[in-house]
Amino acid sequence: MSDRDYRAPGMLVRRVLNPLVGALAQRGITPGDTAVLAVRGRRSGTVRTVPLTPVLLDGTRHLISPRGETDWVLNLRAAGGSAELRGRGGAEPVSATELDAAAAVPVLRAYVRGLGRAAGMLFDDVGPASTDAELAVAARRHPVFALHRPPEL
Repeated sequence: MSDRDYRAPGMLVRRVLNPLVGALAQRGITPGDTAVLAVRGRRSGTVRTVPLTPVLLDGTRHLISPRGETDWVLNLRAAGGSAELRGRGGAEPVSATELDAAAAVPVLRAYVRGLGRAAGMLFDDVGPASTDAELAVAARRHPVFALHRPPEL
């Protein structure tokens, strides 16, 4: 049993939707702004992929984990934020920095507002009308990362 805060996806999402969206996104066919995050597995060392929808706020792309401390979050932390984002524009190396709760509030707000009523399918604790205080509490359960170009070697 694990102490991490994680909501597992249903069978349909895990077995059908995520693989389908991931396969399409890797071929440059993405619904909306969906991209595929590729990050080295923390135990296997194998590159793992997951389809995600980055949120653009103030010129910076962000990744949000509505399901909590998922494997991609744990892998990204273990990889020191080093990953690759694959989508319409090809593959791009990125460096991810996890935001604290206060910095995550505006990003979460933009994300749940963009989802509208569908936010309830991913979040059971916040929605488009949530206050900053509610979003700050939720940010502790829903990791948010800012994406940047990695430093040149």
